[in-house]
Amino acid sequence: MATAHLFTQALGLASPWKVVSSDFDPVAKSLALDIDFEKGSRFPDPDSGELCPVHDTVQRSWEHLHFFEHSTTIRARVPRIKTDSGLVKTVQVPWSNPYSGFTLLMEACLLTLAKVLPVAEVSRQTGVSEDRIWHLIRERVDEAWKEADWSTLERLGVDETSTRKGHKYGTAFLEIDGKETSPFQGGSKVARLLFFTPGKDKETFKEFNDELARRNVPAGQINEIAMDMSKTFIAGAHEFFPGAQISFDRFHVMKLCGVACENVRKEVVLESGKLPRGAMWALRGNPVNLREEQVALRERICKDHSKIAKALAIREFLADTWRYATRGQAEDHLKSVASWCQRSRMDAFVNLGRSLKRHWEGILGYYKNYTTSAAIEAVNGLLQLARRRARGYRTFRNFRAIAYWIAGKLNIPNMKMATH
Repeated sequence: MATAHLFTQALGLASPWKVVSSDFDPVAKSLALDIDFEKGSRFPDPDSGELCPVHDTVQRSWEHLHFFEHSTTIRARVPRIKTDSGLVKTVQVPWSNPYSGFTLLMEACLLTLAKVLPVAEVSRQTGVSEDRIWHLIRERVDEAWKEADWSTLERLGVDETSTRKGHKYGTAFLEIDGKETSPFQGGSKVARLLFFTPGKDKETFKEFNDELARRNVPAGQINEIAMDMSKTFIAGAHEFFPGAQISFDRFHVMKLCGVACENVRKEVVLESGKLPRGAMWALRGNPVNLREEQVALRERICKDHSKIAKALAIREFLADTWRYATRGQAEDHLKSVASWCQRSRMDAFVNLGRSLKRHWEGILGYYKNYTTSAAIEAVNGLLQLARRRARGYRTFRNFRAIAYWIAGKLNIPNMKMATH
């Protein structure tokens, strides 16, 4: 009796529930706890709240946290009540969610571990099969995601991320919160991952727009979209969110310029033979990030090849676009960059100048809220870390569930209430 009372307290049970017996098997390394309710107990109708008598019971069991190294099972007679209207309903027990094979604390443990470990490792540590863990994650995450409140959404980040080998991608839609008070001061951050869907085409924007409609969030409420220069992303943003300011991050613009510089380097190699060993890496990136010998090699190459010197000069000049305090000043500077590209007599930079003009409003859209993609890329990094750690996910549905759980800031009911 003393042992049963101890387990009743340890499980946090309250009247009319109590542990009535325990079955400990040291050979099988198992512990079974039998819970029952007091005779004559009445239970509330979940709809009306009226206390109703017990009609009959059904025997059920739940997997609980290990008792030291011993697997633990909770068994109980679950009462079914008969309401005043004659309906028979199963009572909700306080230690588990409906139709779950786990106690609340076991669920909380599995979900918490799955946030930081591959499911295969969670299975190894807990002895629960991977299929059961995946089922739990999908069920709880999907429920919480469907109930999440999107009413505050005004600024959106969109990014593609690899979902598996073989050029398979998904598109992530994220809520952006906060803003820089001035260029490079303060910082935007991703509040949460909202929507994750396969593909990286315009159709992904339609799917997200449909989800907004389901949640009664007007598309016109979104006033800014930070994304890369993908043609399909641009088309989707214009079609479904025509009133939003598109913002291209500095990284994506400078990446275009980097491609132009690389093309010029290749042209020089074709014209004059190969460059000195290590030239490719010496010409990439900012001089402040290079070793002393790389800087010296870079200066020597620029002295010997005027095309490369001009290309690097344009790149450094373009990088200054984001150092201005106002959009007007940045726009004047960007006009000078585009003009220099057009006058460079280098095809790669003439094409770059045209690209700058095509994406003009998006490039300068940075100055609406000084939005960068750093926070968006950070979430992408978390998802890719999870994918690598798990050595891939068998289905996109599994990857999406983990993505929402890691970055969606979801509120799963009973996670904080699980005390037994």
